[in-house]
Amino acid sequence: MKKIIFTLITVCLVSLSFQGYASAEGQQLAPQKVNLSDAQKQELDTLHKQLFSTKKELINKYVEYGVFTQEQGDLMLKKMEERYQKLKDNGYMMRWHHHQEKMPHPQKNN
Repeated sequence: MKKIIFTLITVCLVSLSFQGYASAEGQQLAPQKVNLSDAQKQELDTLHKQLFSTKKELINKYVEYGVFTQEQGDLMLKKMEERYQKLKDNGYMMRWHHHQEKMPHPQKNN
């Protein structure tokens, strides 16, 4: 009898967790309308530059180890620089919506 009750409770908890996932599935993650101060932008700029520096070092290591060619590494660095410049021009506000447009939501099979 205890096994049956335990099984029922487990099934209920699992089904509730899937319900929460399903309800959040259709929600769009849109950035809030926020005006960043100059100090906040400067702090974000510093963090992005640190991130860029680390990624650049990582790419250069992959080139050194022969995983990427020099041309591939240069192209990746160029793309990273372009994304950084676009982010800077955008006031350090990340835009996530373009990913949702490129990758449509999978269709449910009924």
